[in-house]
Amino acid sequence: MKHLAANYVFTGCDFIRNCCLSFSDDGRLVEIGEENSGLVERERMIFLNGILCPHFDAKSIENKKLTLKDLLSSLGLHFDKNTHLPIVLLENVDLQTLNFTNETIAKEIY
Repeated sequence: MKHLAANYVFTGCDFIRNCCLSFSDDGRLVEIGEENSGLVERERMIFLNGILCPHFDAKSIENKKLTLKDLLSSLGLHFDKNTHLPIVLLENVDLQTLNFTNETIAKEIY
């Protein structure tokens, strides 16, 4: 099993702070952790600086007129039992306000 944790995970409705996502070896989402679950060390765990969210076309963030939550919600993103890797890591996000900065980038995480 592989574990990915980040400052925040966007579930489709809310942001969970210091959350851990667990994936089976075939890349299927097995579990969405609770708040601070990403602070507990696990075998094969990577902690990433940013926000993890379901996969989407990164070109969608070029229009930053919406707030981060509104944009992600408008894309209909959510984690569920059918979620597979890759997922997206949003880096260089203002983690105080959970919003875009001029340097925000999206990267696929496998």
